[in-house]
Amino acid sequence: MKKWQKWVLSVCAVLLVLAGGIAGWRYKNKNDQEKYLGHGFDYMNGYSSTDFTGYHVYDSDKLYKLDHDASLTLEEDYPVLDGAEACYPVYSALALAAYKDIDVIEKEYHDEAEKAWNEKGEMDEELLNVYFNNGKYVTFTNSSDAYYRLIDHEADMVFGAKPSAEQKEYAIDMKETILTTPIGKEAFIFFVEEDNPVDNLTSDQIRGIYHGDYRNWKELGGKNEKIVAFQRPENSGSQVCMHYFMGDVEMADPKIVEIINVGPMGGVVREVAQYYNEAGAIGYTFKYFLTGLNQEKHVKILSVDGVYPDTESIKNGTYPATVDLVCATLESNKKPNVQKMMNFILSDDGQEIIEQTGYAALTDRNVSPQKENEITEEGILYEGDGNILCVFEANNFGNFSFEIQQENYLYKGMMYPDLEEDSKEEKKEQYFGDILGEDAYCIFAYDPEEDVYIVIESNVDGVNTGTVFTRKDQK
Repeated sequence: MKKWQKWVLSVCAVLLVLAGGIAGWRYKNKNDQEKYLGHGFDYMNGYSSTDFTGYHVYDSDKLYKLDHDASLTLEEDYPVLDGAEACYPVYSALALAAYKDIDVIEKEYHDEAEKAWNEKGEMDEELLNVYFNNGKYVTFTNSSDAYYRLIDHEADMVFGAKPSAEQKEYAIDMKETILTTPIGKEAFIFFVEEDNPVDNLTSDQIRGIYHGDYRNWKELGGKNEKIVAFQRPENSGSQVCMHYFMGDVEMADPKIVEIINVGPMGGVVREVAQYYNEAGAIGYTFKYFLTGLNQEKHVKILSVDGVYPDTESIKNGTYPATVDLVCATLESNKKPNVQKMMNFILSDDGQEIIEQTGYAALTDRNVSPQKENEITEEGILYEGDGNILCVFEANNFGNFSFEIQQENYLYKGMMYPDLEEDSKEEKKEQYFGDILGEDAYCIFAYDPEEDVYIVIESNVDGVNTGTVFTRKDQK
């Protein structure tokens, strides 16, 4: 492990300890605020509001299992999976079916990481990632982080809703194109307290509520009661979906909860208020999250435009807020097993798992991946020995990104000033190149007079020490 990697791990460990200490000092504003903190994220290292006991591949009592051998069995090079909270039971079941011995493999990693963490022993980078990503191959960091891990080549396949605008911007900055492939159908639902007399709203009425046009339920055939319209945090799958639902109609500012931190790092943190089943409340989520994971009690689901979101209306698309359950990949990810896994998900076995978990299977499996963003910025193309091409370009973070193009591989990474002690004198011209998602690296030295990049250290196949990359043309 390089010095900078050890330094990053040490800093992370210190920050985590500090975060734990600060959390111990944290209390909620008792000014009627505690109820708006929702279910909390008490599970999966703070990523989940659901107790997933029984949904892990190594603890799978609640996962759907095929009654026959799966049509795909992968024995190595497992794609790393991640996704939304409501999708964890789906991709766990898919991995359990298709990844040979994944239950044993994940159990061993889980136990080793837990033991090292609890004993406060030394954890290498791999175990640290296993611990905080909640797995080695079947991981979970929720929608808010999963797309960033995908873009950074830390995950291969992400399950859930489509990426947010912010996540797509990050992909553009990192010169990556996100592809989303529909793998099932789901209902984006709206729900109210169970004694609310309103059973149906039109799409325009819902947009009006969240734009601020309607403020009392009596305007919509209900009681003389103030409407309390709850939203979800930005970058969550449900909030992304709500923005799609609203279209060009702007959403009003969300209700905010204030959390007071006391102690050495005091202050007020403002967060989006989570749904609380009070008089006049309305919220939104995905149907499986509400019914399959039992996230809310004493609520009822509304019909939209006169259509209730049952299995049939979701499957045939007559429910107006039917959405695609997607699996996201990167256009640059050419790992063969990623495509094999995608084919399996769209197969009879994969669709059976999706449907029996609680989603609607596709009625038409002739689907194609959709590009969620386009890369528009140009980079500078350099050519090395053996017709190996490398693109170097600045990004919005003040560093450089690069990609090494070979016949069978595409290595992409970031370049940072090399701060190793033995190279401080050269740090203005020397960069450390980290191959994202691969156990590989390159260190380049740039010669501004000749306008060439020289490889001074590398373990990338075909990119040898001394390789000179000479500027060819504009990409």
